[in-house]
Order: sequence, then structure tokens, then C-alpha cells
Amino acid sequence: MLRWAVVSAFLSCSTARAQVSLPGFELERLDVTLGRNSIVSGNGQLLVPGGMSVALAGQYQHLPLVLRNGERRLDLVRSRASVLLAGSYGVLSWLELGIQLPVVLWQKGDDPRTVGLAPLASQGLGTPVLQARFGLLSQRAEQPVDLALDLAMGLPVGSSHALARDAGPRFQARATVGMPLGPLQSSFEAGVLLRSRNPLAPPSASGQALEVRLGALLATTGKQLRGELALRGAFAADSSQPSIEVLAGGRMPLNPELELFALAGPGLGATPGTPIARVLLGVSFRREPPPRMEFLTEPVPRFRLEEAQKPKKEEVRPETVVPVPTRELMPSEDPST
Repeated sequence: MLRWAVVSAFLSCSTARAQVSLPGFELERLDVTLGRNSIVSGNGQLLVPGGMSVALAGQYQHLPLVLRNGERRLDLVRSRASVLLAGSYGVLSWLELGIQLPVVLWQKGDDPRTVGLAPLASQGLGTPVLQARFGLLSQRAEQPVDLALDLAMGLPVGSSHALARDAGPRFQARATVGMPLGPLQSSFEAGVLLRSRNPLAPPSASGQALEVRLGALLATTGKQLRGELALRGAFAADSSQPSIEVLAGGRMPLNPELELFALAGPGLGATPGTPIARVLLGVSFRREPPPRMEFLTEPVPRFRLEEAQKPKKEEVRPETVVPVPTRELMPSEDPST
């Protein structure tokens, strides 16, 4: 059950003459990854220099924001649909830069005017995110695992009336590691998010909130349909309950550069932004240049066969002809003649 300190007085009333706007905050809790990673979890890999990746994802959330006060319940956001355009570019072998641009397409729920709140905007721009990924270890360099560090900043330029923007910028640091696990590809991530305090949190919370985020992913490998199972959890300082989501789905390559992906799963916890169910569909495009040819700086020595090493032809010697006496060739005479 959510502790809604900001508007609990309004929930205890059936109507109110004056309408108060709910303080805006970023309701979206899903972290989208770019490049060679899964769309919902990193694996520590980077694009090669000159490589690029673009993804277009749409998602639906059911009941991401439910407010309660005793027996009273307000499904403030019952249904929410959004779209995300994300892209990344490999700058160096150890550096990848990316950007994300989310948009809330529509959202609806119970009429908040019954408790004296102004209606939410049904559409609006989300929080744009700038990201830099630094490669620390790589299996392509014959190292045991792929390890990367992500640094991201969310810009407070979205729509607060659509619950798509925090009061200030948000900063995130995350480490991701990926390694083969038998026939599967496994990855793990851990990070922290520093953001503005959620206005639905208890008043005793500070102005900034620190949130710890963990994740794990198992995926099949191959060039055909690949399955994925992701587990994500978040523990925020301004929330008494954790947020946990399980997403399962797959990726279907259409050609070497284009693939479709689909994931869905339930959410557990009463933290704002944790839906009961989430569905994610999209398409991603990735193009990377072929590996560079390595040129030798020293001339390659030429070898020639020595005469002594050449196989010698066998000498053909004529056979010795043994002379045969003529008398031996003549037929023997009959003594009777």
C-alpha cells in the first residue's frame, strides 16, 4: 500500500472545489540499453568503432500508479502507452555514446477531480537521456569477460503534467558484466540512480533520493530466434518497498542488421512506476564495419628451394644385352636327316 503524504487529505474527501496539480515526477522505471546489449539489460559489450545502433520500442503498462488511503483506491494511471527512440555510436574501441528520447503517447485512469486533483496530461515528452559507455574488459581481446561502465544523465525537459519529468536532472552509474554460461549468455548489472525525491514519498525524505538497481539476464545464442529472461530490481531510499520486474521474450533476426524483439512480464511492489504487467515490442537496427585488416610493418621473407633440396630425377640406365650365340637361336637339327 502506497503512503501518499502529498494528497492523502484529498483522498479522505469525496469532492473538492479547488483542483490541485499533482507534483510532477518521472513515472518510467525501465532502463533501456543500446548497442550490442539486450534492450532491457546490458552485457558489457560495446560497438566497434564506426558501428551504429538504432532502436524503436513501444510499450504498454497496466496500473503503473495506484494510490491508496485505507480502503479508498484511485487508479490514477490505469493504462499507459509510450514509445522510445534510442541510438548509439561506437566512437573508440573503449567508448560508445548514446541518446534516448521517450514520448508518452497516451495514458488514462480514474478521474482525479473526484479528490480535488487536476487531470493528468494524456501525452507528453519524456525524460531524454544522454549516455556514455566505457569498455573495461572485452572477450574480443581474449579477456575472460565483457565488462563496461555506463554513465547516464536524464535531462529535466519532459512534461511534468504527464508524469514524465523529475524536478531536477537524474544521474546514473551502472556496471555490466557478460560471460558465457554453458549454452547460454549471461549478464549481470549493478548501479545507482540519483534523482529528485518522489513527491509521493513521506515528508521526512530528503530532497534527493538514492536508488540501487540490480539486474540479471539469461539469453540463448545463435543466428535464429533467441530467447531472453530478465530480472530487474530497484531499492529506493524514498520508498519502503522494492520494485521487481520479470520480463521474458525473444529476438527474431530479419537479416544480419535488422531484428524484432518482444518481451512481457509482471511487476511486483507498490513503488510508483511499477506496473502489474508490462509489454515491450520493437525493432532494432545495428550496422558495424568489418574488422580492420592488419598490415605487417616488416617485409615477409621469401624462401627459395635450393638445388640440393630439389628431388633428383632417377637416371634411366639401359639394360645390358647379353649376346646369344647363333646356334642357340637356330632350331636343332634332326640327327635322322
